[in-house]
Amino acid sequence: MKITQLSLFSFVSMLFVSSFFVISCKNKNTPSVSQPSVNPFDTSSLETQILSAEDRTKLASAAGRTVQNIEADILATRINNSTGKLFIYCFWNGQNEGSISTLKALNAVAAPYDSTKLKVIFVNINDTKTAADITLFIRENQLTEEALMMKTEMTFFAKKIRKDLTDVTTLPVLLMVNKAEETFFFYNKIMDEKELSAMLTPLVL
Repeated sequence: MKITQLSLFSFVSMLFVSSFFVISCKNKNTPSVSQPSVNPFDTSSLETQILSAEDRTKLASAAGRTVQNIEADILATRINNSTGKLFIYCFWNGQNEGSISTLKALNAVAAPYDSTKLKVIFVNINDTKTAADITLFIRENQLTEEALMMKTEMTFFAKKIRKDLTDVTTLPVLLMVNKAEETFFFYNKIMDEKELSAMLTPLVL
C-alpha cells in the first residue's frame, strides 16, 4: 500500500513539474501582445506620397519631354501634310475638364500601337497656364506623346484646316488624319477609352 501511494505521489509531482516546464517554454517563445512582430514588406501603413512644391519644381525643370510652342500656320501645315500613318491631333487645355479626360483616355488607348502606324500629338490651346505648368502636367500624368502649345482663336479650325468647321467653340477637338489613305475625321466631343479604342481599331491596321 505504501509503495502504491509513493508511486502515485511521484507521478503527480512529475506531471506538475512537466506542465510547469511546458508553460514556461511556451511563454518564452510567444511574443508579448504589446510588442507585435513587424513585417518589413507590409506597406499598408504607409501614406501616399504627395509632391512638395520643391519636388514639383524639380520635376518641371528636369531634362525630358517638354511642351513646345508652335505657330498656328506651322501646325496647320503639319496637319494638312500628315501622311503615311494615322495622325491624331488632340486639342485641349487645363481649364476644360472634358478635354483633360479625353487626353488621358487617348494616351492610354494609343500606348500599345506601333509608332510606325500611329502618331498622337497633344496640342494645348489657349491655356492660362505657363509652359512650365503644362510640362509639369505632362510629366505628372506620364503623357509620352509629342506635346505642343499654341495661342490662337477657335476659328483656327475653319480658317486653317477646313472651311466647314465653323461651329467649333469648345474643347476637346480630335483630328484624325492620313492623307495617303484620304482619311480625315473631326470630332468635337468628350470621349472615353472604350469609344476611342473602337474608333482606332479599323483605322490602324
